[in-house]
Order: sequence, then C-alpha cells, then structure tokens
Amino acid sequence: EELKNKLEESSVVVEKKAGADGKLFGSVTSGDIADALSEKGFDIDKKKVELSDNLKTQGVYTVNIRVFPEMVAKLKVEVKPQ
Repeated sequence: EELKNKLEESSVVVEKKAGADGKLFGSVTSGDIADALSEKGFDIDKKKVELSDNLKTQGVYTVNIRVFPEMVAKLKVEVKPQ
C-alpha cells in the first residue's frame, strides 16, 4: 500500500530522440520506464510495468504498475524529446 502511494505521488520523465512533429524515433518501452523508476530509487521490474502499447509520441501518459497481483498503481510518465 505504501509503495503504491509513493508511485502514485511521483512521476518520471523519459527522454527520447524525436522529430519536429513530436513523433519519437524509437518508442518508450516498459524497460525505459523501469529504468527511470530505478533512478528515483524504486526497484520495479519491467515486467510489472503494464503498457498496452509502446509510447511513440511525446506527451504525458498514465501507466499501470502492478505492485502486487491484486494491486495496481497509476504512474504519470512524461515523454519528452531529447
């Protein structure tokens, strides 16, 4: 419960190379989000990051993090051009 609250109170920024139209040259994957979380001190496995599809444009997204099998935290992820 405490981990879920900490995740929902925080947000992460992931930077990727992007074109002028805001489309990314790659995509933001669950591994990128897990890496960004580990930089903030969270130990979250990339398999617990639930993405329906990789993020391919810049913007702010809400991503589900499976804290426990029956508990999901909503994390705010901001995708910025590099």
